Amino acid sequence: MVEPAQIETDLLAFVQREVFAADAGVTADTELVPAGFDSMSLVRVLVFVEQTYGLWIPASEITGDSLRNLRALAGTVARLLQARQP
Repeated sequence: MVEPAQIETDLLAFVQREVFAADAGVTADTELVPAGFDSMSLVRVLVFVEQTYGLWIPASEITGDSLRNLRALAGTVARLLQARQP
């Protein structure tokens, strides 16, 4: 099982490299939407999660709460991964 802290680290590295400008200063606690996170950013993150963890986040889980910041998103991913475990 991947720990939420590792998922958070992976997501942060990805968005710092692929979504936000290098000088944006994005952290795990940065509020995503006010920082410029948009629908294209969401698709990129969803594809990253699928490629990295083999998990497609269902539309019902894509909420304002789960996308508040990367820490919240990492928690959602961890919970969904745990729910898949037998």
